[in-house]
Amino acid sequence: MRRKLFFLFSSLLLTATGCASKAGNPTTASSSNYQDSPTTIVNPSNPDAVPATVFPVSSELNGHDAFAYIKKKYAGKVVLIDFWATWCPPCRAAMKEVDLIKSDLQKKGAIFVYITGETSPEAEWKNALQVISGDHYRLTDKQWSELGGELNMPGIPAYMLLNKDGSVAYSNVTQGGYPGNSLIQNQIETALTK
Repeated sequence: MRRKLFFLFSSLLLTATGCASKAGNPTTASSSNYQDSPTTIVNPSNPDAVPATVFPVSSELNGHDAFAYIKKKYAGKVVLIDFWATWCPPCRAAMKEVDLIKSDLQKKGAIFVYITGETSPEAEWKNALQVISGDHYRLTDKQWSELGGELNMPGIPAYMLLNKDGSVAYSNVTQGGYPGNSLIQNQIETALTK
C-alpha cells in the first residue's frame, strides 16, 4: 500500500514538469537461453499502419543485461530508444510529436524502440501500443530501477540514439525531456549515413 501511494504521489507531483524514473544499483544475473516470441499489435482504426511489436524480456536478467539484450537485437541498425511510461503526459505528448517524422525515418531504415517498466499497467500499456508503431519492451520494476540507476536517468521521457555499430550517437537520458523533432531527425539522418 505504501509503495502504491508513493508511485501515485510521485506521478502526480512530476506530471507537470516531467516524469520521475526509479533508480537503483545494478546487480548481476544472466539468462543466456532466453527465447523471445514477439507479439504484433495492430491499430484497429488503421490496420494499414505499421504495427507495434512487443518483445518479452526475461525477468531473470538484471537491468544492465536486459538493456544489453535489447540493444543486441538491433546490431547493424540505427535505433532511437524512447524511455517512457503510460502515466507520463510529457512522454505521450512527445510520441505525438515524433509521429510527424517517424514514418519517413522508418522508411529510411531507422528503428523506433520503446522501453517502459511495470509502473505502466500491462493492460493500459498494451492498449496504448495500438497507436505507437515500433518495437516495445516492458521491464520489471527491478530491471527498470537498475537500468535507470546505471544510466543516471532522473526522469522520463528520455532518449538514446544508437549508431549501426551500437555506439551512442545521441543521448539525453541524464537530462530527460523531448529535445524536439528537428534535433531528433537530424541526429537520426546523420547516423543513417554512417
